[in-house]
Amino acid sequence: MSTREAGTCPAPRAAAGIHGLFDLVERSTARRIAIIGLVKNAGKTTVVNALMTHVPHRFGLTSLGLDGERIDHLTGLAKPRIVPPTGTLVATTTGSLARSRYQMELIEELPFRTALGRVVIGVAGEHGAAVEISGPTTLRQVRATADRLLELGAHQVLVDGAINRLGSASPRVSDGVILATGAMAADSLEEVVHLTTATVDLLTLPVADSATRHLLHGHDPAASRLLRVDSAGRTEALRLPSLVGQGIDFVRQICHLDTQTLIVGGAITEKFVNSLLHTLPLQRKLRLVVRDPTVLILPASTVARLRRRVTLEVLHPLSVLAVTTNPFRLPRPLRPEVLFSAIADGVGDRLPVFDVVSDLARLPASGHVADGPRGGDIPTHHPANGR
Repeated sequence: MSTREAGTCPAPRAAAGIHGLFDLVERSTARRIAIIGLVKNAGKTTVVNALMTHVPHRFGLTSLGLDGERIDHLTGLAKPRIVPPTGTLVATTTGSLARSRYQMELIEELPFRTALGRVVIGVAGEHGAAVEISGPTTLRQVRATADRLLELGAHQVLVDGAINRLGSASPRVSDGVILATGAMAADSLEEVVHLTTATVDLLTLPVADSATRHLLHGHDPAASRLLRVDSAGRTEALRLPSLVGQGIDFVRQICHLDTQTLIVGGAITEKFVNSLLHTLPLQRKLRLVVRDPTVLILPASTVARLRRRVTLEVLHPLSVLAVTTNPFRLPRPLRPEVLFSAIADGVGDRLPVFDVVSDLARLPASGHVADGPRGGDIPTHHPANGR
Protein backbone atom coordinates (compact mmCIF):
# COMPACT_ATOMS: atom_id res chain seq x y z
CA MET A 1 0.00 0.00 0.00
CA SER A 2 1.36 3.42 -0.88
CA THR A 3 1.79 6.16 1.71
CA ARG A 4 -0.95 8.11 -0.07
CA GLU A 5 -3.32 5.14 0.24
CA ALA A 6 -2.48 4.79 3.91
CA GLY A 7 -3.06 8.49 4.49
CA THR A 8 0.35 8.95 6.17
CA CYS A 9 1.86 11.27 3.56
CA PRO A 10 0.65 14.88 3.79
CA ALA A 11 -0.21 16.71 0.61
CA PRO A 12 2.31 19.19 -0.78
CA ARG A 13 1.90 22.64 0.76
CA ALA A 14 -0.59 24.66 -1.28
CA ALA A 15 0.18 28.21 -2.33
CA ALA A 16 -1.14 30.89 0.02
CA GLY A 17 -3.93 32.16 -2.20
CA ILE A 18 -5.52 28.92 -3.32
CA HIS A 19 -5.22 26.83 -0.17
CA GLY A 20 -8.81 27.80 0.52
CA LEU A 21 -10.03 25.61 -2.35
CA PHE A 22 -8.08 22.60 -1.16
CA ASP A 23 -9.15 23.12 2.45
CA LEU A 24 -12.74 23.55 1.29
CA VAL A 25 -12.72 20.24 -0.58
CA GLU A 26 -10.83 18.42 2.18
CA ARG A 27 -13.35 19.52 4.82
CA SER A 28 -16.40 19.09 2.62
CA THR A 29 -18.93 16.41 3.46
CA ALA A 30 -19.49 15.91 -0.28
CA ARG A 31 -18.38 12.43 -1.31
CA ARG A 32 -18.96 12.81 -5.08
CA ILE A 33 -17.75 16.15 -6.49
CA ALA A 34 -18.51 17.10 -10.09
CA ILE A 35 -16.13 19.49 -11.83
CA ILE A 36 -18.09 20.99 -14.72
CA GLY A 37 -16.71 23.23 -17.45
CA LEU A 38 -18.72 26.16 -18.74
CA VAL A 39 -16.96 25.76 -22.10
CA LYS A 40 -13.98 23.93 -23.54
CA ASN A 41 -10.64 25.19 -22.20
CA ALA A 42 -12.19 26.41 -18.97
CA GLY A 43 -9.42 24.75 -16.94
CA LYS A 44 -11.46 21.80 -15.72
CA THR A 45 -8.60 19.29 -16.09
CA THR A 46 -6.20 21.62 -14.29
CA VAL A 47 -8.59 21.87 -11.35
CA VAL A 48 -8.91 18.07 -11.21
CA ASN A 49 -5.12 17.66 -11.20
CA ALA A 50 -4.69 20.39 -8.56
CA LEU A 51 -7.21 18.77 -6.22
CA MET A 52 -5.65 15.33 -6.56
CA THR A 53 -2.18 16.79 -5.93
CA HIS A 54 -2.93 19.04 -2.97
CA VAL A 55 -5.75 17.36 -1.04
CA PRO A 56 -4.44 14.44 1.07
CA HIS A 57 -7.31 12.10 0.32
CA ARG A 58 -7.38 8.92 -1.65
CA PHE A 59 -9.50 10.07 -4.56
CA GLY A 60 -11.60 8.13 -6.98
CA LEU A 61 -11.78 9.50 -10.52
CA THR A 62 -14.29 9.01 -13.30
CA SER A 63 -16.02 10.99 -16.04
CA LEU A 64 -19.33 11.54 -17.72
CA GLY A 65 -18.27 10.93 -21.30
CA LEU A 66 -14.70 11.41 -22.55
CA ASP A 67 -11.97 13.62 -21.14
CA GLY A 68 -8.19 13.68 -20.93
CA GLU A 69 -7.60 13.33 -24.69
CA ARG A 70 -4.22 14.47 -26.04
CA ILE A 71 -5.43 16.96 -28.67
CA ASP A 72 -8.24 19.48 -28.31
CA HIS A 73 -10.49 18.84 -31.29
CA LEU A 74 -11.70 22.46 -31.19
CA THR A 75 -8.32 24.24 -31.23
CA GLY A 76 -5.98 21.52 -32.49
CA LEU A 77 -3.65 22.28 -29.55
CA ALA A 78 -2.21 19.89 -27.00
CA LYS A 79 -4.46 19.58 -23.93
CA PRO A 80 -3.44 19.31 -20.30
CA ARG A 81 -3.45 15.65 -19.29
CA ILE A 82 -5.11 14.03 -16.31
CA VAL A 83 -2.31 12.72 -14.08
CA PRO A 84 -3.68 10.76 -11.10
CA PRO A 85 -1.33 10.34 -8.12
CA THR A 86 -0.21 6.85 -7.18
CA GLY A 87 -3.00 4.97 -5.42
CA THR A 88 -5.87 6.90 -7.00
CA LEU A 89 -8.83 4.69 -7.90
CA VAL A 90 -9.55 5.28 -11.59
CA ALA A 91 -12.69 4.28 -13.47
CA THR A 92 -12.28 4.53 -17.22
CA THR A 93 -12.80 2.35 -20.31
CA THR A 94 -10.64 -0.35 -21.82
CA GLY A 95 -10.43 1.70 -25.02
CA SER A 96 -9.14 4.78 -23.18
CA LEU A 97 -6.53 2.71 -21.34
CA ALA A 98 -5.28 1.37 -24.66
CA ARG A 99 -5.27 4.80 -26.35
CA SER A 100 -3.38 6.48 -23.53
CA ARG A 101 -1.10 3.46 -22.98
CA TYR A 102 -1.73 3.80 -19.30
CA GLN A 103 -0.69 1.05 -16.93
CA MET A 104 -2.72 0.44 -13.79
CA GLU A 105 -3.60 -2.49 -11.59
CA LEU A 106 -7.09 -3.57 -12.64
CA ILE A 107 -9.47 -4.37 -9.80
CA GLU A 108 -12.75 -5.12 -11.52
CA GLU A 109 -14.86 -4.66 -14.62
CA LEU A 110 -18.22 -2.92 -14.31
CA PRO A 111 -21.28 -4.02 -16.31
CA PHE A 112 -21.31 -0.80 -18.36
CA ARG A 113 -20.34 -0.79 -22.03
CA THR A 114 -19.52 2.34 -24.00
CA ALA A 115 -18.28 3.10 -27.50
CA LEU A 116 -14.77 2.82 -26.04
CA GLY A 117 -15.33 -0.54 -24.39
CA ARG A 118 -16.16 -1.73 -20.90
CA VAL A 119 -15.80 0.50 -17.86
CA VAL A 120 -13.06 -0.82 -15.58
CA ILE A 121 -11.67 0.22 -12.20
CA GLY A 122 -8.01 0.13 -11.31
CA VAL A 123 -5.36 1.62 -9.04
CA ALA A 124 -3.16 4.35 -10.54
CA GLY A 125 0.46 3.35 -10.85
CA GLU A 126 3.60 5.42 -11.10
CA HIS A 127 2.90 9.11 -10.53
CA GLY A 128 3.57 11.26 -13.59
CA ALA A 129 1.78 9.15 -16.19
CA ALA A 130 -1.31 10.59 -17.90
CA VAL A 131 -4.54 8.70 -18.53
CA GLU A 132 -7.55 9.33 -20.75
CA ILE A 133 -10.74 9.18 -18.71
CA SER A 134 -13.95 8.02 -20.39
CA GLY A 135 -16.68 6.91 -18.06
CA PRO A 136 -20.26 5.76 -18.45
CA THR A 137 -22.68 7.76 -20.56
CA THR A 138 -25.82 7.72 -18.36
CA LEU A 139 -26.31 9.47 -15.03
CA ARG A 140 -27.43 6.28 -13.31
CA GLN A 141 -24.28 4.48 -14.43
CA VAL A 142 -22.02 7.38 -13.41
CA ARG A 143 -23.59 7.37 -9.93
CA ALA A 144 -23.16 3.59 -9.67
CA THR A 145 -19.52 3.93 -10.75
CA ALA A 146 -18.85 6.68 -8.20
CA ASP A 147 -20.51 4.65 -5.45
CA ARG A 148 -18.36 1.64 -6.32
CA LEU A 149 -15.20 3.78 -6.14
CA LEU A 150 -16.25 4.86 -2.63
CA GLU A 151 -16.90 1.26 -1.64
CA LEU A 152 -13.41 0.32 -2.81
CA GLY A 153 -11.79 2.89 -0.55
CA ALA A 154 -11.94 6.33 -2.18
CA HIS A 155 -12.52 9.10 0.36
CA GLN A 156 -14.01 11.36 -2.31
CA VAL A 157 -14.75 10.87 -6.00
CA LEU A 158 -14.09 13.52 -8.63
CA VAL A 159 -16.52 13.31 -11.55
CA ASP A 160 -15.01 15.05 -14.57
CA GLY A 161 -18.14 16.39 -16.24
CA ALA A 162 -18.65 16.64 -19.98
CA ILE A 163 -18.22 20.11 -21.48
CA ASN A 164 -21.30 22.33 -21.32
CA ARG A 165 -23.44 19.53 -19.86
CA LEU A 166 -24.72 19.84 -16.33
CA GLY A 167 -25.71 16.19 -15.97
CA SER A 168 -22.83 15.23 -13.70
CA ALA A 169 -23.84 18.06 -11.34
CA SER A 170 -27.25 16.47 -10.77
CA PRO A 171 -28.00 15.53 -7.15
CA ARG A 172 -28.67 12.06 -8.53
CA VAL A 173 -24.94 11.84 -9.31
CA SER A 174 -22.97 14.32 -7.19
CA ASP A 175 -23.34 16.05 -3.85
CA GLY A 176 -20.84 18.82 -4.57
CA VAL A 177 -20.08 20.94 -7.65
CA ILE A 178 -17.16 23.08 -8.80
CA LEU A 179 -17.79 25.33 -11.82
CA ALA A 180 -14.80 26.03 -14.08
CA THR A 181 -15.14 29.10 -16.30
CA GLY A 182 -12.71 30.77 -18.65
CA ALA A 183 -11.98 33.48 -21.18
CA MET A 184 -13.03 31.19 -24.04
CA ALA A 185 -16.64 31.36 -22.86
CA ALA A 186 -17.41 34.47 -24.94
CA ASP A 187 -15.87 37.08 -27.21
CA SER A 188 -15.50 39.81 -24.60
CA LEU A 189 -14.70 39.99 -20.90
CA GLU A 190 -18.11 41.50 -20.20
CA GLU A 191 -19.84 38.60 -21.95
CA VAL A 192 -17.70 36.04 -20.09
CA VAL A 193 -18.72 37.58 -16.77
CA HIS A 194 -22.38 37.73 -17.80
CA LEU A 195 -22.44 34.07 -18.89
CA THR A 196 -20.62 32.93 -15.76
CA THR A 197 -22.87 34.82 -13.36
CA ALA A 198 -25.97 33.65 -15.24
CA THR A 199 -24.75 30.06 -14.85
CA VAL A 200 -24.13 30.61 -11.14
CA ASP A 201 -27.70 31.95 -10.92
CA LEU A 202 -28.92 28.77 -12.63
CA LEU A 203 -26.93 26.42 -10.40
CA THR A 204 -28.07 28.18 -7.21
CA LEU A 205 -31.79 28.58 -7.87
CA PRO A 206 -33.92 29.06 -4.73
CA VAL A 207 -35.41 26.02 -3.04
CA ALA A 208 -39.17 25.46 -2.82
CA ASP A 209 -40.58 25.65 0.69
CA SER A 210 -41.72 22.66 2.74
CA ALA A 211 -45.37 23.40 1.98
CA THR A 212 -44.69 22.92 -1.73
CA ARG A 213 -42.81 19.70 -1.09
CA HIS A 214 -45.74 18.51 1.02
CA LEU A 215 -48.01 18.83 -2.03
CA LEU A 216 -46.18 15.86 -3.54
CA HIS A 217 -47.27 13.54 -0.74
CA GLY A 218 -49.84 11.04 -1.88
CA HIS A 219 -48.87 11.31 -5.55
CA ASP A 220 -47.08 8.47 -7.27
CA PRO A 221 -43.81 10.02 -8.58
CA ALA A 222 -43.88 7.80 -11.66
CA ALA A 223 -47.44 8.86 -12.52
CA SER A 224 -47.18 12.53 -11.60
CA ARG A 225 -44.32 13.93 -13.64
CA LEU A 226 -46.45 17.07 -13.97
CA LEU A 227 -48.45 18.37 -11.07
CA ARG A 228 -50.48 21.57 -11.12
CA VAL A 229 -51.75 23.50 -8.11
CA ASP A 230 -54.65 25.97 -8.39
CA SER A 231 -55.40 29.09 -6.36
CA ALA A 232 -57.33 27.03 -3.78
CA GLY A 233 -54.34 24.75 -3.20
CA ARG A 234 -55.90 21.78 -4.99
CA THR A 235 -53.45 19.50 -6.82
CA GLU A 236 -53.94 17.54 -10.03
CA ALA A 237 -51.57 15.23 -11.85
CA LEU A 238 -51.57 16.06 -15.55
CA ARG A 239 -51.78 13.22 -18.03
CA LEU A 240 -48.56 13.97 -19.85
CA PRO A 241 -45.27 12.06 -19.56
CA SER A 242 -43.21 15.26 -19.78
CA LEU A 243 -43.09 18.84 -21.09
CA VAL A 244 -40.78 17.86 -23.94
CA GLY A 245 -42.51 18.82 -27.19
CA GLN A 246 -45.21 20.85 -25.45
CA GLY A 247 -45.97 24.33 -26.74
CA ILE A 248 -48.56 27.08 -26.84
CA ASP A 249 -51.61 24.82 -26.54
CA PHE A 250 -50.36 23.38 -23.27
CA VAL A 251 -49.55 26.82 -21.86
CA ARG A 252 -53.06 28.00 -22.70
CA GLN A 253 -54.45 24.92 -20.97
CA ILE A 254 -52.60 25.47 -17.69
CA CYS A 255 -53.61 29.15 -17.69
CA HIS A 256 -57.26 28.23 -18.33
CA LEU A 257 -57.18 25.77 -15.41
CA ASP A 258 -56.21 28.50 -12.92
CA THR A 259 -52.77 26.97 -12.42
CA GLN A 260 -50.76 28.90 -9.83
CA THR A 261 -47.93 26.40 -9.42
CA LEU A 262 -46.63 23.85 -11.91
CA ILE A 263 -44.36 21.15 -10.46
CA VAL A 264 -42.29 19.41 -13.14
CA GLY A 265 -40.42 16.16 -12.57
CA GLY A 266 -38.64 16.02 -15.92
CA ALA A 267 -36.81 18.22 -18.39
CA ILE A 268 -37.72 21.79 -19.33
CA THR A 269 -36.87 22.61 -22.95
CA GLU A 270 -36.35 25.90 -24.74
CA LYS A 271 -39.40 25.25 -26.93
CA PHE A 272 -41.62 25.08 -23.86
CA VAL A 273 -40.06 28.19 -22.30
CA ASN A 274 -40.46 30.19 -25.51
CA SER A 275 -44.10 29.14 -25.73
CA LEU A 276 -44.64 30.03 -22.09
CA LEU A 277 -43.08 33.48 -22.42
CA HIS A 278 -45.02 34.14 -25.64
CA THR A 279 -48.40 33.05 -24.28
CA LEU A 280 -48.43 33.83 -20.56
CA PRO A 281 -50.30 37.11 -19.92
CA LEU A 282 -48.04 39.84 -18.56
CA GLN A 283 -49.93 40.13 -15.26
CA ARG A 284 -50.35 36.37 -14.83
CA LYS A 285 -48.46 34.96 -11.85
CA LEU A 286 -47.02 31.47 -12.19
CA ARG A 287 -44.62 29.51 -10.04
CA LEU A 288 -42.59 26.82 -11.81
CA VAL A 289 -40.97 24.20 -9.57
CA VAL A 290 -38.48 21.77 -11.11
CA ARG A 291 -36.62 18.78 -9.69
CA ASP A 292 -33.17 20.41 -9.75
CA PRO A 293 -31.27 22.94 -11.92
CA THR A 294 -29.86 20.28 -14.26
CA VAL A 295 -33.30 19.50 -15.74
CA LEU A 296 -33.36 22.96 -17.33
CA ILE A 297 -32.10 22.10 -20.82
CA LEU A 298 -31.69 25.78 -21.60
CA PRO A 299 -28.99 28.39 -22.06
CA ALA A 300 -28.37 30.31 -18.85
CA SER A 301 -29.58 33.46 -20.61
CA THR A 302 -32.96 31.81 -21.31
CA VAL A 303 -33.26 30.83 -17.65
CA ALA A 304 -32.69 34.48 -16.76
CA ARG A 305 -35.49 35.53 -19.17
CA LEU A 306 -37.77 32.92 -17.67
CA ARG A 307 -37.13 34.17 -14.13
CA ARG A 308 -38.20 37.67 -15.11
CA ARG A 309 -41.69 36.33 -15.84
CA VAL A 310 -42.23 33.42 -13.43
CA THR A 311 -41.06 32.35 -10.00
CA LEU A 312 -38.61 29.52 -10.60
CA GLU A 313 -37.67 27.16 -7.76
CA VAL A 314 -36.14 23.70 -7.29
CA LEU A 315 -37.03 20.75 -5.10
CA HIS A 316 -33.44 19.56 -4.81
CA PRO A 317 -30.69 22.23 -4.76
CA LEU A 318 -27.11 21.76 -5.86
CA SER A 319 -24.24 22.22 -3.45
CA VAL A 320 -21.95 24.52 -5.43
CA LEU A 321 -18.58 24.67 -3.68
CA ALA A 322 -16.63 27.16 -5.78
CA VAL A 323 -15.95 28.82 -9.14
CA THR A 324 -12.53 28.61 -10.83
CA THR A 325 -11.20 30.81 -13.63
CA ASN A 326 -8.88 30.25 -16.60
CA PRO A 327 -7.57 33.20 -18.68
CA PHE A 328 -6.63 31.12 -21.76
CA ARG A 329 -8.12 32.28 -25.04
CA LEU A 330 -7.12 32.53 -28.68
CA PRO A 331 -5.29 34.36 -30.15
CA ARG A 332 -4.13 35.92 -26.85
CA PRO A 333 -5.01 35.07 -23.23
CA LEU A 334 -6.41 37.59 -20.83
CA ARG A 335 -4.32 38.70 -17.88
CA PRO A 336 -5.20 36.22 -15.11
CA GLU A 337 -5.85 38.86 -12.46
CA VAL A 338 -8.14 40.83 -14.81
CA LEU A 339 -10.40 37.85 -15.55
CA PHE A 340 -10.29 36.66 -11.96
CA SER A 341 -11.27 40.03 -10.50
CA ALA A 342 -14.09 40.48 -13.01
CA ILE A 343 -15.55 37.03 -12.28
CA ALA A 344 -15.13 37.45 -8.51
CA ASP A 345 -16.90 40.81 -8.65
CA GLY A 346 -19.72 39.29 -10.70
CA VAL A 347 -20.16 36.31 -8.38
CA GLY A 348 -19.96 38.56 -5.32
CA ASP A 349 -20.42 36.98 -1.90
CA ARG A 350 -22.31 33.97 -3.18
CA LEU A 351 -19.35 31.64 -3.78
CA PRO A 352 -15.57 31.53 -3.36
CA VAL A 353 -13.61 32.08 -6.59
CA PHE A 354 -10.13 30.67 -7.35
CA ASP A 355 -7.46 30.61 -10.04
CA VAL A 356 -5.42 27.50 -9.19
CA VAL A 357 -2.56 28.39 -11.55
CA SER A 358 -2.06 32.07 -10.68
CA ASP A 359 -2.66 31.64 -6.93
CA LEU A 360 -5.68 33.93 -6.69
CA ALA A 361 -8.62 33.53 -4.34
CA ARG A 362 -11.57 35.53 -3.09
CA LEU A 363 -13.67 34.16 -0.27
CA PRO A 364 -17.22 35.35 0.47
CA ALA A 365 -16.69 35.86 4.19
CA SER A 366 -14.12 38.65 3.83
CA GLY A 367 -14.35 39.63 0.17
CA HIS A 368 -10.53 39.72 0.27
CA VAL A 369 -8.40 38.68 -2.69
CA ALA A 370 -5.62 36.56 -1.27
CA ASP A 371 -2.09 37.57 -2.16
CA GLY A 372 -0.57 35.77 -5.10
CA PRO A 373 2.82 36.05 -6.78
CA ARG A 374 4.15 39.58 -6.86
CA GLY A 375 4.80 41.77 -9.89
CA GLY A 376 6.33 39.94 -12.80
CA ASP A 377 5.83 36.60 -11.06
CA ILE A 378 2.14 36.73 -12.00
CA PRO A 379 1.90 34.76 -15.27
CA THR A 380 0.14 36.61 -18.06
CA HIS A 381 -0.11 33.63 -20.38
CA HIS A 382 -0.30 29.88 -20.22
CA PRO A 383 1.35 27.37 -22.53
CA ALA A 384 -0.62 25.48 -25.20
CA ASN A 385 -4.23 25.85 -24.17
CA GLY A 386 -3.06 26.74 -20.79
CA ARG A 387 -4.72 24.41 -18.43
